[in-house]
Amino acid sequence: MRGLTGNILRTFSTQVPSLIISIISGIFLTRLLGAEGKGVYAIFYANIEIMVMIFVLGCDMGIIYFGSNKKIDFGKIQGIAIYILLIFIPVLFISLLSFDAEFLFPNNYNGLFFKLFLLGMFSLQVLNTLISAFLKTTKSFKYINRISLINSVFNVVTYSTLFYFHTQRVLNIDIQFIFTVSLLILGLNTLMWLYSFFKEVDFKPSFKLSFKKDISPFFIYILPVFVSLIINFLNYRFDIWLVSYFKGNEQLGLYVLAVNFAQFILLYSKIIGGVMMPYLSEDNDVQRVKYFTIYSRINFLSVILMVLVLAFIGDYLLVLLYGNEFALSAEPFAILLLGMIFTAMSQLFSIMLFSKGKNNVALIANTVGLVATVILDLVLIPQYGILGAAWATSLSYMALFIVLLINLLVKEKIKVLDLFILKKTDFKMLFQTD
Repeated sequence: MRGLTGNILRTFSTQVPSLIISIISGIFLTRLLGAEGKGVYAIFYANIEIMVMIFVLGCDMGIIYFGSNKKIDFGKIQGIAIYILLIFIPVLFISLLSFDAEFLFPNNYNGLFFKLFLLGMFSLQVLNTLISAFLKTTKSFKYINRISLINSVFNVVTYSTLFYFHTQRVLNIDIQFIFTVSLLILGLNTLMWLYSFFKEVDFKPSFKLSFKKDISPFFIYILPVFVSLIINFLNYRFDIWLVSYFKGNEQLGLYVLAVNFAQFILLYSKIIGGVMMPYLSEDNDVQRVKYFTIYSRINFLSVILMVLVLAFIGDYLLVLLYGNEFALSAEPFAILLLGMIFTAMSQLFSIMLFSKGKNNVALIANTVGLVATVILDLVLIPQYGILGAAWATSLSYMALFIVLLINLLVKEKIKVLDLFILKKTDFKMLFQTD
């Protein structure tokens, strides 16, 4: 267990500074964009995220799963990943430039520049996603952490400098300028990913793939993962599109800031889940349950403490950091704190299921969450605006959580106290040798 704990602690010690730097960077970026610009920015990035998910097909989870349990040769997994890159990136390029895709763009932000921006960001994000999966498979978390920290520093230096020049009236910075800078930063980020990949991963792709032994098992595993990720993404992002449609980009900007600020709570859960996946995917059910339950308890305590702190000072921090323009973000932020408890635990519960190949359960849970999101959003957003969106989000996260929890209690025979209540022996066990 020492290896897992060490990687989580090292990742956490890197990600906390990265988070702090990212918050500072986000402050400068938000002040440059304003409420409406923040809304447009959020729509573009939501579209990029879902496009990456659709075209990656959940391949990143397949890479980690099969790379960790070695049920498919590592070279063949690399071959599958290369085929995905070679097939789907050109398909999107041709589709986006040849056909009407205006539904992807906010009004007045659908020219050639914005299409090329979307394509560039998509291509780099796909490549980075696959490289990150291979590095997680080889447990090369030091490179992942290093890139995260360097990228945060790039962002804060860049956006603080732009903010200074903008306030001094040296530069007139609009959203196209911001998008261009974002693309350049991501390009530098991709170069770091490529360097780390070739340094750490034994790159010997094999294209001699057997449909029965390689392609079929790989895609049978990732298909429910892919559908589950898409549904989960829609569960997280459907409200963004509806708020924009019913209430406009300015209200969307206020809501997105509340969402983004609340989601900082998920940092610890994401770190644990990301590091645990290759360990849990190894074939040892006793060890898997031990790892999972210990970190589930620690995650729950951490999230509760963060929520309590932010419940008292969150509204003050929002105005202090982002300005009076975003004061109306405080109330939806307070509502979203409740949902963060449920989704932080759901993230770990889903990782447990993915590591056991029980992807259909996660798919069912995410479907329940999405149905709740769609119904509640359509009922609450038109009448109550961003407050309705916040309540819809929190309640849908609770529905998803309940489905996953019931499965763990009934099917996996895990006791409810083992998931939530910290034990005296937990910290001792974290540092013992396996």
